[in-house]
Amino acid sequence: MASLTNHCFFLILLLIIFSASSAKAQEQSFPFYSIYSFGDSNSASTSDHLAAVLGLPSLQHYTNEGVEFESGISFMTPGATVMSPFSFIKNGIPAPQQSHHSQISAFMKLFYKDCFSFHDCGRNKVLQKAIIYMDQPGFNDYKHSLLHTKSISEVSKLVPDVVETIKSSIEQLIKDAEAKHFVVSGIIPMGCLPGFRTMFPEDDNSRKIKCHKGLNLFATLHNDHLWQALEELRLKYPEVEIIYADYYKAFMAVLRNHAFLGFKTETLMKVCCGSTGSGPFNFDPLRQCGEKGAVACSDRASHVHWDGFRLTPEASKNMIDTFFSKKGFVFPEFKFATNHHTAAAERHRSKVYGRFRDGLRHKLRGMGILIDKLGEHDVSDIHGKIFSILGSPAFRLYSSDQRVKAAMGITQDVKRMEFFRQTMV
Repeated sequence: MASLTNHCFFLILLLIIFSASSAKAQEQSFPFYSIYSFGDSNSASTSDHLAAVLGLPSLQHYTNEGVEFESGISFMTPGATVMSPFSFIKNGIPAPQQSHHSQISAFMKLFYKDCFSFHDCGRNKVLQKAIIYMDQPGFNDYKHSLLHTKSISEVSKLVPDVVETIKSSIEQLIKDAEAKHFVVSGIIPMGCLPGFRTMFPEDDNSRKIKCHKGLNLFATLHNDHLWQALEELRLKYPEVEIIYADYYKAFMAVLRNHAFLGFKTETLMKVCCGSTGSGPFNFDPLRQCGEKGAVACSDRASHVHWDGFRLTPEASKNMIDTFFSKKGFVFPEFKFATNHHTAAAERHRSKVYGRFRDGLRHKLRGMGILIDKLGEHDVSDIHGKIFSILGSPAFRLYSSDQRVKAAMGITQDVKRMEFFRQTMV
């Protein structure tokens, strides 16, 4: 009974840590003043959530009247690709309507408009405290190419050009606008998206989470090339902070920990907005979200996938959460001034812990039942079940210091355990 009680108190103290982290984080401030985002506007929730984590307002769209440059702006447009229309045409692919180049051009136009002269722009301090956020540059290039019947091997030949264009865009913003802080994301494992899974039905049946291995290897190819390009830029411009956000790793972490994050196992690989009953993913290329015959689910928050190629805002937010976990989801890790080095991490981790706390309370209800029936079960059986809870993904986010602190607070006060059960269970 004492051992059982000790482990229960371990859970209690971790829940207390959740609350303390949340309260403390509210008083923190952040070292960035604004964010300028580039990418596909269909995934704009990622940049808005990043702004929220850093204590900044939601981004204005650059087409809005009276937009203020200093406040941060979204230059995202639907389906924007990195390569120019000509690059697609020369590869036998129809040209897309939106491009990354037009977003950079719109940024530079507003940037110069905000300055009195070119010389003053060169001394502009706005971008010294701003983040340039590039959300999955290149993803739409590959998606557009694959949707126009190009094979994976054919599309893989575009990777060097796509990455070189991303690199050139970053360098332009460093030289012309003196931007100092970049967050550039890789692309998510494309082989796990319902749309691509429908187009390329092969899978690896030996894995619990079935994704198309070839497409995931392709995504890794792009990310490896991008990593190398960013490393070259870091060496060339050592005074500039260029952070690589590992979307691949973040997305797989969301899939693996989906239950604790509130996503249903039975709909893990299904779209929320699509054609109900169409194959294993509820995705029909002829009846996609927004088209006649497609319907949206009533419980979006429990889905990872919004449609065949986009994530739900809830899934995207969880991916952004990982950036502040200090678990290698970004490289290098975010650097904050001495007084702010834990601010973003603590605020955002407190939100993650809040979701975990809800799941843990559910577990604790079951634990209360185990305690009530202690005389009817073998103690070792109950002991094993409690350890399975302690070994859940939720606790992997804790540092060794936090675990030691919690362990030091464990007591064998049965009355406290009973009080906790009565108030929480």
